[in-house]
Amino acid sequence: MFASRIRWCVGVLAVLSPVFWQVTSAQENESVHVWSSDTELSVVVTEGNAAAQTFGFKNTVRRTWDSSRLRARFDGVRSTASIERSLLVRPGFRFPIGGQLEDFDTVMIEPDLEPDVEQYFVEGRFDRDITEHVFWNVGSSWDRNNEAGILNRVTVFGGLGNSWLDTDDIALSTSYGVSYTDREETQSDPLKDRAFTGIRINSDYVHQLGRLTRFDSDFTMNVNLTTITDRSINTTNAIGVAVNDLLSLRVSLQFLHEQKPSFEDVDIVARVALIDPDGTSASGAGLFETVASGGIRIDVGQGQIRKKTLDTVFRTALVISF
Repeated sequence: MFASRIRWCVGVLAVLSPVFWQVTSAQENESVHVWSSDTELSVVVTEGNAAAQTFGFKNTVRRTWDSSRLRARFDGVRSTASIERSLLVRPGFRFPIGGQLEDFDTVMIEPDLEPDVEQYFVEGRFDRDITEHVFWNVGSSWDRNNEAGILNRVTVFGGLGNSWLDTDDIALSTSYGVSYTDREETQSDPLKDRAFTGIRINSDYVHQLGRLTRFDSDFTMNVNLTTITDRSINTTNAIGVAVNDLLSLRVSLQFLHEQKPSFEDVDIVARVALIDPDGTSASGAGLFETVASGGIRIDVGQGQIRKKTLDTVFRTALVISF
């Protein structure tokens, strides 16, 4: 089902691609058409008592003409970590039923690194100016966030926008339009639509703070038209300092908000303590009473709760610009 809807979204883009081609081809004779690319790389590796690896990658490719802009974004964070080490009794030791192991040898188990966090985002967007301050755009995106319970989410969108400022130092634009979203989550949710038509709002802001420093901010919100509490927000604020014409250092803080996140399975546990309601010890009338802490842990079963609504990603990266 999800694969067929992916093909539908690809088909929509295929239908729109001749429009992009005609628009861009008509502008080949215009005076300005420039390619640019910004690539962020961040790697953290720890060994010893804590073994973990985190890799972050982000690439933004732009093509500009006098009256049009094409942008492709690729963003990913992958973190792997090892679970706790353990000691395993060497195979071959025998002991009687009901007895205990004695005088045994052990070997240490070093677990392999396992995926812990996977967040990926891909987006393509085309803007075409209508007037000096008004433009239309179309595009699509795909994202995955396994910690938030999102396995696959595809969004196709289109609408209008305004360019409020566009100078050498400051650029500010907003866009708003309709979207179609199809998603696959780790747990089925009868209270949420698998696919829906929505409203998409976006803003992009860039401010050059002097010769070496730049601040940029982007905001995107997608809202289900039939259930406004079903909405997602992706916003990033970043500041970069140029080292030279090619390299810069960038610090960013990203917020990923799901107003109605997916479900996850959790254990239901109880902590109990033995009490004597009649106050007489060993009277045979003892009962277990649940307590907040201490006592004995008892596994009751499994239940479902919603995942947290907010994920944050703080990133320090080296940026390579072309």
